[in-house]
Amino acid sequence: MSAQNPPVAIGEGVDRRNVVASVLKACSVVEALAGGASEYSVAEVAEATGLGKTTVHRLLATLVLSGWVERGPRDGYRLSISMLRLSHAAQRNFSIRDQALPHLRDLAGRFGDTAFLMVPTDDGAVIVEMVEGNSPLKVNTVSVGTVLPYHVGGGATVMAAFVDELHQRALSAPRRRFTQRTETSVEALEARFERIRRDGYVVAAEDLNNGVAVVSAPVFDRGGELICTLSLGGAAAGFAGARLDEVVSAIVNACAGLSSRLGAPASLVSDLWPDATHTDRQDSHE
Repeated sequence: MSAQNPPVAIGEGVDRRNVVASVLKACSVVEALAGGASEYSVAEVAEATGLGKTTVHRLLATLVLSGWVERGPRDGYRLSISMLRLSHAAQRNFSIRDQALPHLRDLAGRFGDTAFLMVPTDDGAVIVEMVEGNSPLKVNTVSVGTVLPYHVGGGATVMAAFVDELHQRALSAPRRRFTQRTETSVEALEARFERIRRDGYVVAAEDLNNGVAVVSAPVFDRGGELICTLSLGGAAAGFAGARLDEVVSAIVNACAGLSSRLGAPASLVSDLWPDATHTDRQDSHE
């Protein structure tokens, strides 16, 4: 632990007269203990925070008394299991929709098509958010709340490719043919799922709606599990050539960025999308 952590930031709009400096120092200590080591000495925490050793020792003693910090087997300090409870509480308040919305707005604004956020359920893949671009073609056959079976479309087949339970459901449930390009045979679907796992995305052209194509890719959580998909859909004629390459790159970068923000393993993201150049869009368009 050689690099000094930056001081804990004071939120915008907070009156500094109401700030308790000692609490901010304690927060800095907690941040230092959240590093990669199993436990830390007083000297290591002092170096990381820029605080004096005496101050750090007193803060650590207080945090131990609170139950947020405990002594480790090497007599150092580490975060306690109580912090896990706080982490779980924060995760419950963490909205996938809120985190994905800036990416959807960016995609729709850049390409003019409709961007979708879908999540898996027992009944099928559900559209939970969509942002329309300025394209004259609107995908009027789907809306927020639409449920799609796992054998058709972009987001739904991505889910089936990466989630074993949904994979089996796609193959065992009745498979309605929506258009002439809907794949319904087990062999064709297995091949499609394999391509999706290999490429990290899918281009679904006119298999759900005639004249409409969609590009979709998965988003993973900190456990490496698929949690949702991002998609961009529009006129099939516009999903070809150089523009299709741009759409695929944008979708992949968005999904890689959102996956990283959700804590997905870096190795999973880099292995699936080695060429991704993702950025955090959490503040975009807000």
